[in-house]
Amino acid sequence: MKKTIVAGLIASAFAGSASAQSSVTMYGIVDIGLQWNELGVNKGSSSAPNYAQENTWGIDGGYQSGSRFGLRGSEALGRSWNAVFTLEMGFNPDTGELGQGGRVFGRQAWAGLQQSALGTFALGRIPTPSSTTGSFDMFARVDPFGGGFGLNQIGSTFIAANSGVSRWDNSVIWASPDWAGFKFAGQYSFNTNTQETAPSDTNTSAYSLAGSWGWRFLYLVATYDVHQFASTGSRPNVGNADEKLFQLGATLDFKFVKLYGAYARQDNIASSVQTNLFPGYPVPVTAYDNNAWMLGVTAPLFGGNIRASYQYSDGDNVNTATYQFEPDYSVWGIGYDYPFSRRTNLYIGYGQREWDGTIVQTPLPLSTPSQRVDRSQFAVGIRHLF
Repeated sequence: MKKTIVAGLIASAFAGSASAQSSVTMYGIVDIGLQWNELGVNKGSSSAPNYAQENTWGIDGGYQSGSRFGLRGSEALGRSWNAVFTLEMGFNPDTGELGQGGRVFGRQAWAGLQQSALGTFALGRIPTPSSTTGSFDMFARVDPFGGGFGLNQIGSTFIAANSGVSRWDNSVIWASPDWAGFKFAGQYSFNTNTQETAPSDTNTSAYSLAGSWGWRFLYLVATYDVHQFASTGSRPNVGNADEKLFQLGATLDFKFVKLYGAYARQDNIASSVQTNLFPGYPVPVTAYDNNAWMLGVTAPLFGGNIRASYQYSDGDNVNTATYQFEPDYSVWGIGYDYPFSRRTNLYIGYGQREWDGTIVQTPLPLSTPSQRVDRSQFAVGIRHLF
């Protein structure tokens, strides 16, 4: 249920603002279903890893879309200006626990000003325009899975599009209105994760630039994100070179079929991001470069939509005296969703991640790279929007 509280009542509580209009809207998604996952499990130790493929069935949430509850508000200030805010928490409906590491409003939490001709200026915890999620996203439209469907999402190879690492704390953003199909955005974070500390060089700052253009059946987007890692202190990746993530995407909508394509050049990929994508990597890589691409399609079928994509991440070779590391891998997936109503749909999906690279390490690890990286996932469930 969506409930809008129109604020003649709210505005009257503020002196001198009795004529202003404001509103608060509650919204959310509950996504839950049955999942099967097969992935590498370490049967050894951190110093002597011994991975084996294991599988499990379970009730899990957030496959098609992360479950969430949010509040979105606006107050008219006059001269076409509005005060706006969004507070959005993620949660796991299978356990009732908060998502995003237990943050109350971990998905996004921001407030700002909006003007019809100038766009939106906001401050807070804000997903980047490249992240496939949040109020200012521009990239989910070039993913046939819309940034969801578990392993199938484009964030499996496009690091800036992985929402797990692209929600920035301490951010300021400007997002333009639609200017004849063109949209632009710029974002800066003084420290991407947790509160800033002194001095400034103990913080990991970052900036994001994005632009898109839509016209009839065509949509184009480009994003560029840079992480400027702390030079001193104890934050992750301290002293690493700047991580630079460039993404291009396009969509062609022919109504009977919709085609998707995207490319990313990703330089100095940090080890913490690598761990986010590949839990359990034992190789002591501080950073590496790669190219990634994705091709996808959606089409109407039996009253619903069938979706499919193929992704490939082509890592540049990294060599030292003790190891050779070339992290190439592919991801393919297929899914289907069927609407029972405007707010409720059934979904089913399957995806695989497959290792295609090289790890040569001294001493040699006790398991093959594919045992650590290969993964399969199946899910069937229901999603309700309110």
